[in-house]
Amino acid sequence: MSIPLPGTYKLVNANFKSNQLFDLQGGGVAAGTPIIGRGNAKFKSEDTQMLWTLQVVRDANPGKIVRFINVRAGTFVQPTGGIPSNGGGVVGGNAITEWLLVPTATLGQYSIQTTDGTTTTDAWHSQVKLQATDLADAKQAWVFA
Repeated sequence: MSIPLPGTYKLVNANFKSNQLFDLQGGGVAAGTPIIGRGNAKFKSEDTQMLWTLQVVRDANPGKIVRFINVRAGTFVQPTGGIPSNGGGVVGGNAITEWLLVPTATLGQYSIQTTDGTTTTDAWHSQVKLQATDLADAKQAWVFA
């Protein structure tokens, strides 16, 4: 499976179908703004805090090393405090942060992992959290829309 091309996307959680998007909480632009799961029904074209630019940095085995940059804020997706920890949150921040993007067994779905082996997951209208990688867990799978 190929990795999506560099470009601007909504990141949709596969478990919640079209109803969970990566979103900067409250449309915030400040570094440290939590990234939450937001209902797609609330998306309007001017809601650029829900749009993310994907930069492909280099090949990895498996997948690619990538960066995610928020269109509205210009901040990077990064672990809270810049240090990944199991159960820790994900925020928009100023530090350039690299992620491992790995295809899952389901066509068109990807796991977004930190380089130390944790992965992002989701909870309804709460902050996106890091958890141990489980490629069979649909809450840890993302679709680029």
